[in-house]
Amino acid sequence: MKLLALAASYREHSLNRALLDIAAAIAKDAGAQVTMLDYPKLEAPIYRGEAVVDTLPEPLEAFSLLLRGHDGMILATPEYNWSIPGGLKNIIDWLSVDSRAPLNGKTALLMSATPSMRGGFSGLQHLRIPLETLGCFVYPQMIGIGRAQEQLKGNRLARESDQQHVQFCVSDFIRTTKAIHA
Repeated sequence: MKLLALAASYREHSLNRALLDIAAAIAKDAGAQVTMLDYPKLEAPIYRGEAVVDTLPEPLEAFSLLLRGHDGMILATPEYNWSIPGGLKNIIDWLSVDSRAPLNGKTALLMSATPSMRGGFSGLQHLRIPLETLGCFVYPQMIGIGRAQEQLKGNRLARESDQQHVQFCVSDFIRTTKAIHA
């Protein structure tokens, strides 16, 4: 099982990168091969409604190739103004015109770590729509960690119930991805 892991944040000490690191460690312990991606390296020109293309702007061309070589992805994203970051939406928009349909048939586990109490669920709901439209199976349980600056302590979450929830979701996501790709 091969999974891509992406924290859609430019911040050096990103809460979402810390949450992604926890989830990636759980996935590796469960036997998955995890490829960590560097979000700032995925910057691309603004999508402007281009038609279907055979080649994407670099580095999205490389990202598309990676997606096609992996079974699914774990995606952690901040919530900006109750939605998804513009840079992440730009990436998805470019992938939507890739004639090779790199998201089709992939699985995705969505997570968000936010300073607010809400846990980023509005943004995760907005993210799931374009991913599902492009043929991606989005795991039903999303992970939202509110007050994340207090929760993220080293390589685990301070609240045991949240740590167990992440453990369950990542493990079940891997089981589900295996079943889909069997």
